[in-house]
Amino acid sequence: MSEPTKFKAPADGTKEAALVTALKGKGATIEQLTALLVWKPHTVRAALTRLRKRGYVIDRIPKTTRSAARFKIRSRKS
Repeated sequence: MSEPTKFKAPADGTKEAALVTALKGKGATIEQLTALLVWKPHTVRAALTRLRKRGYVIDRIPKTTRSAARFKIRSRKS
């Protein structure tokens, strides 16, 4: 039987911590995250993958005619 995933939050003051903060509440688009973190879009997507591996549940809210797709932290896995 495999060991359950342990939740490890990013260290305070890091860009990953800023990413987690930006994804709380209403969430953010890739464009907003690239501007906030001064990262390329592929780096933002890779960071989202790392957060998922740490145990965060990140929802993708589909784009609409009025806005781009948004990403939002729902919770973390138990």
